[in-house]
Amino acid sequence: MATSSFEIEPQGSDTTHCECCGNLSRAAWGLAWLRGSPFATYFVHWTLGHVPEHGANFDLIVGEWGDGTSADDRCAVSLLYRISESGPGFMVINADERNIAKSELVGRALKRDEVVGQPISRDVFALCDALLAQDDRIAELLGSDIISPEDDE
Repeated sequence: MATSSFEIEPQGSDTTHCECCGNLSRAAWGLAWLRGSPFATYFVHWTLGHVPEHGANFDLIVGEWGDGTSADDRCAVSLLYRISESGPGFMVINADERNIAKSELVGRALKRDEVVGQPISRDVFALCDALLAQDDRIAELLGSDIISPEDDE
């Protein structure tokens, strides 16, 4: 599936101090549409100026949306984004260990082995690629627009 099949609709963002290290961190969230239909909500979180060391977390809620649907029609999927010597990449992690699993919008949080090698993985990876390509708020993750914490205060 091509990333151009997705239309990304940024919704909001927030900058706070990271609970782990005290550095400034940012969260950005929004909606993803696939061929004109709602497909997912997304939440991306990273520490400003520290993407090469810490990467970022991508938490997704994918499934059916709209009238007549409920949390039982949606699942949480989580990925860790890292930049390695060979370039950026994603690794699926257990969503049940992330805060997204507690969302009232989620019926089930998927474990890594429920995503990797399964049909859902194709859509999830294509969505993450579309987010990097279309949501300018997360440009720092690509390493081209490194934001220093001082620039954000």
